[in-house]
Amino acid sequence: MIERWRRAQTSPAVPAEQRDLPASWYIALRSQELAFRPRPLQLFGRLLVAWRDRGGQAVVMPRHCPHMGASLALGKIVDGCIRCPFHHWRFDASGTCVEIPGIERIPVIARQSVYPVVERYGFVWVWYGSAAPLFPLPAFPALDVDRDRYMAYQFSDATPATVRQVLENAYDHHHFVTLHGVRAAQPLTLTMLSDQDAARDNGPPIAADAWSGAVLECPMLEPPAVLRALGMTPRRFRVLIDGWPAGQRFTFFVDDRVIARELLGVTPIGPGQTVQRGWAMIEKTGARWRDALFYLVYHVQHRAGTRQDLAIYRSASSEVPGVPVKYDRGVIKFREHYRRWVARAGAERDHRSDRSGADRKGAAE
Repeated sequence: MIERWRRAQTSPAVPAEQRDLPASWYIALRSQELAFRPRPLQLFGRLLVAWRDRGGQAVVMPRHCPHMGASLALGKIVDGCIRCPFHHWRFDASGTCVEIPGIERIPVIARQSVYPVVERYGFVWVWYGSAAPLFPLPAFPALDVDRDRYMAYQFSDATPATVRQVLENAYDHHHFVTLHGVRAAQPLTLTMLSDQDAARDNGPPIAADAWSGAVLECPMLEPPAVLRALGMTPRRFRVLIDGWPAGQRFTFFVDDRVIARELLGVTPIGPGQTVQRGWAMIEKTGARWRDALFYLVYHVQHRAGTRQDLAIYRSASSEVPGVPVKYDRGVIKFREHYRRWVARAGAERDHRSDRSGADRKGAAE
């Protein structure tokens, strides 16, 4: 009977969107959205469930019970474990089945795989691409030790784009002129960084092989009309960009003074569907009226720019190979970096698939 059961099982096909995902940290959801009850998630093209164990730690695992496929999202948290609503199998935070009513000997394969999880900066972050994270979640001091220095807001945008499209946008410096209308007496320049120390304004260095960085400079900026009307005439604008394969940190400078920082993470849901989430942190000056005004201007400009990007994503194709020109060097370098981490996820996924098949065979025999 067990052998017939085993032959009837089929390994799920790898969704197309998973084949283009790098091994990395991704935002699953906001911390405040996860209570002590199961919550359904769609992530990496998979149906998952998130819940908190007895100690309040977040857990993310496949949504459907390995017994008969019932949705664990309809279950309950009982004694710090998630309980299936169908036959009341219970799984602990490691994915191990700890109870099957009426069964004394729990089958070895009665378990769920779990994703590595870190909870930080108001989000639940999930590692994808290998059994254990290949680098720690990067730090963002503006939301940690330096929090009191900033006015902050969260943003969350459903994005009709792939993870790669969302992230490479920062390295496409020419679109700031053509799409967003940035005006300057001299051309914008993007310089790819090779030394992590050059990105220390964004925070502690990211693991070397996972890191990419650049500086966007606009030496003779023509400020927006709203700033000119307020008597603000900044002349030099610079953005420090660095990140890991599925997220980014930014520091914005005007005339060499820090004005804001941003943290961006991506949630891959399905084919060409992501959510870009993060924080915008506007540095305080000490003058309340000026801070309130600058907060408003920054927020309006930020959201307007996002709407322009989203309009492009809705009708763009990620399959077009592209015809690169000289100002696309930053995008090309980022894509090379991104593909290396996609390959890492693919190699680990294939390894885990082979190992899982061997485990099922061994258990049945």
